[in-house]
Amino acid sequence: MKKAGAFTFNITREGIEARIAEMEMKTDRLRSMYEAYFMGMERMAPNSPRRDMNRMMLEMQQLPISNASLRFRFQALSQKWVLNTTYWNRTMREIEAGTYRRDIARAQRHMAQRGGVLTEEEAITIGIPKSRVKAFIAHQQREAAKRTVGDVKATADDPAPALASPASPADPVVASAPPPRPRSGPPPIPAHARRSPTPDASTAAPALPGLSEPDFESAYQRYFAAHQELGSEAEAASKEKIRARLGKQLPRILTEQQCERVRIDVAVEGGKVRLRASRADGT
Repeated sequence: MKKAGAFTFNITREGIEARIAEMEMKTDRLRSMYEAYFMGMERMAPNSPRRDMNRMMLEMQQLPISNASLRFRFQALSQKWVLNTTYWNRTMREIEAGTYRRDIARAQRHMAQRGGVLTEEEAITIGIPKSRVKAFIAHQQREAAKRTVGDVKATADDPAPALASPASPADPVVASAPPPRPRSGPPPIPAHARRSPTPDASTAAPALPGLSEPDFESAYQRYFAAHQELGSEAEAASKEKIRARLGKQLPRILTEQQCERVRIDVAVEGGKVRLRASRADGT
């Protein structure tokens, strides 16, 4: 049995150009029809014109186009068609699921005024087409049920209302409760205060090898003052970070310099404040 050949057209260059122009016009018209349907101005989606356009696209894809300009024009039309169909399919799925963004925006404006979930009559009144009202209302009811369950769960998990509720004077448990014990010391320092880069902060920290605590405080004072002169206080590292860096670097410096004590100098190079450790005199 002889195999049938590929489907071809006997069409001239002028015929191809006229066909592409017709397809471009139909694509623009079809896009306008879909937009009218999405906005609720049309009751039915333009399925028949879309099937006709699909057929024309398949026919043109089987036709070899030798002219470079016409071939480029058809490729651009094909890409435009793919983008349009992808957008139309996604929007149709949103409409079927009741999650179309335009319908939701209309409903949110209305619910902000009256509160609660819309009825079908109210949804139709604000412009949602009757053909997709049921799916939209069903989605809104599911979302409202989720929010209600979430609120109930948050209320059950939150102990604040029970602690904040006033107790009755006749409650024997509250009446027999012992008074709060006085605090034995000062209140704890907030975390942000402990991390403050100000030179006045003082926290307990391990000693640095080869550097006394007064020498470290003096070096940090000079380091922060240099940043202040440059107007870059925000870029100054905190005292804890400087201490951590020195704690890692000083043992190596002591070994290289073969000394027991070091001196910290502050220098400004290229608009940057640098700390330099060198061997202290007398070691």
